Amino acid sequence: MENNKNIAGMLRQIAALLAEQEVAFKPAAYRRAAQVIEELPRDVSTYGDAKELKKLPGIGDAIAHKIIEYLETGSMTALDNLRLTQGGIPAELMNVEGLGPKRVRQIQAAFGVKTIADLIKCAEEGKLRTLPRFSELLEKKVIENAKRVTERTHRFPRDEIKSDVEKLLEKIKDIKGVTRAEVAGSYRREKETVGDIDILVVTRSPKKVSDAIVTLRRAQDDKWVRNVVAHGESKLSFDLKNGLRVDVRFVRSDQWGAALLYFTGSKEHNIAMRKVAISKGWKLNEYGLFDGEKIIASKSEKEIYGALDMKYHEPRERF
Repeated sequence: MENNKNIAGMLRQIAALLAEQEVAFKPAAYRRAAQVIEELPRDVSTYGDAKELKKLPGIGDAIAHKIIEYLETGSMTALDNLRLTQGGIPAELMNVEGLGPKRVRQIQAAFGVKTIADLIKCAEEGKLRTLPRFSELLEKKVIENAKRVTERTHRFPRDEIKSDVEKLLEKIKDIKGVTRAEVAGSYRREKETVGDIDILVVTRSPKKVSDAIVTLRRAQDDKWVRNVVAHGESKLSFDLKNGLRVDVRFVRSDQWGAALLYFTGSKEHNIAMRKVAISKGWKLNEYGLFDGEKIIASKSEKEIYGALDMKYHEPRERF
């Protein structure tokens, strides 16, 4: 769940920056909130407005509104301001696991590092180990973690990955127990480049299907997947050999339309549709369109558009 991961990371950055200011209590509160968001069983955007978010443990009014701000705009003003006032720390460097603001600032002061590429070059040249509180082992960890950030942020030309994605989809469809499968995300919207791949799968045996996908092979002794990072009954995440992240999400057949609509995006299009739903007193999320607890539409995208009195948009039109 990308929103959960991104928000948790941003809350931890706020905690680290506040701790550097020696602010009492707040850093712990933000770290606790980050853990709560990261461990949610579904995407945080499905929990409704700030009032509903505050029902979650560890989520107060200020943090709830920061989460809503991120969901609506893709950023947190408070975090942006902290980065600026505390030395202009580049956001991408704060995304490297194991590097807090003090270490980032230390590296910047010593070597003028501003980007992930600068950091990797500096570490591979053995410069980090010369700094106080650094070691050869920590330097190696920084290289590994920085390269993971690079992989996550790299975008792949759609034409270059199309063959692999379509072959993978066909192999998933051929697995026993799979009744429906489709690629969503920016790939379905036919964007020129994609950052990752979302594949939705309908099955009554998610664990068996998940296990089968992990063992898929392109050819003899050529495994499709590497670096499996999530392997459960609701989601499977792994990387292809070229570093492209694939998230396979297992959904119910009666929620297919809502899930396909949500995970196809774009984020801006989803926000616009949620606003229409809210204007009618309804709620729209990845599970369906709801009036309170009553389901209005969920089985197909066109059903949801129709219920909202909206013109149906083809995926490539959703920007």
